[in-house]
Amino acid sequence: MKKLLCLSISGLFLFTTSINAQKSTKEQPKYPALAKELVKMRHTDQKLRIKWSKMVQQGKNKGKKYEKLTDRLIKADSSNTARMKEIIAQYGWPTRELVGNGPSSSAWLLVQHADRDPLFQIKCLPLLKAAVDQEQTNPRNYAYLYDRVQVAKGDRQLYATQSTTNNGLEQGFFQTIEDEANVQKRRTEMNIDQHIEDYAKALGFEYEVPTPEEAIEREKALVEKYKTNLEKAQAAMKSKDYESAAEYYLVLNETNGATQTKDYIEIARALSLAQHKDAYLGTYALIKAAIRGYEKIDEFEADRDFDYLREVSMRNWENLMSIVKDLSSQ
Repeated sequence: MKKLLCLSISGLFLFTTSINAQKSTKEQPKYPALAKELVKMRHTDQKLRIKWSKMVQQGKNKGKKYEKLTDRLIKADSSNTARMKEIIAQYGWPTRELVGNGPSSSAWLLVQHADRDPLFQIKCLPLLKAAVDQEQTNPRNYAYLYDRVQVAKGDRQLYATQSTTNNGLEQGFFQTIEDEANVQKRRTEMNIDQHIEDYAKALGFEYEVPTPEEAIEREKALVEKYKTNLEKAQAAMKSKDYESAAEYYLVLNETNGATQTKDYIEIARALSLAQHKDAYLGTYALIKAAIRGYEKIDEFEADRDFDYLREVSMRNWENLMSIVKDLSSQ
């Protein structure tokens, strides 16, 4: 199986331009050495991601060279995440005062890409929000991380920073948006310069901000889509038609804000029992259930219905177990 599947597609999003374009602070940061370290870490992050994206865009996502690069990217993310935990434990959130504008946004980017540790991202949210309230970091950074966490939990985003594409590598759409008619207003308030419709074009798809009436209709359609496919999925599971159930549940996987915690367990179960080609998504579904507060996470490892997930998505399964361990110890 392609090692690409061990990475969240949204986790490969590139922010080189937005970070480099920020003005540097006029005052010397309190910790210049830390500032340099953060910039260096961000440079490694972006260098590997740009190289990885080019290989995928060129159709070179097979073979040992691609697998080796993917391994390097995953290891770099893990290393950066571990170091960011140490930095935050020692200094708190790296603010403009502590490290300067650019390095502060570099810190955010490294946390933004810590997708294999969503609990850490969740922990960073209030720290980043406090920095925004004190005008010690760019508000857009908080908007991006907030949306990232919401999507990781299977909930609606507020600022439309997360889509199902990776910089236009595949056709997609925005993940479900809360109060969609006012999304551009919220983006502006959070200092996100690019209009949402232009952002969509850059990602390779068309989008128009709906009117309040259109937003209500979209919400109704989302709920109906959820209910219809849930009924079909449950019926297919009852008749042990796991392949059909998996397809219906995959549609549910796109209805953020409507899908319930217990549904994510069944999404994973159907994908595993069907031995579906996209079975790896089952581990992400279980992670969503876990960080949403599902009470029986300790039963995942012993559940034989998930045997196929463990087999074909071993690295992702190990990551799930790490999250389960962290939650169980809290």
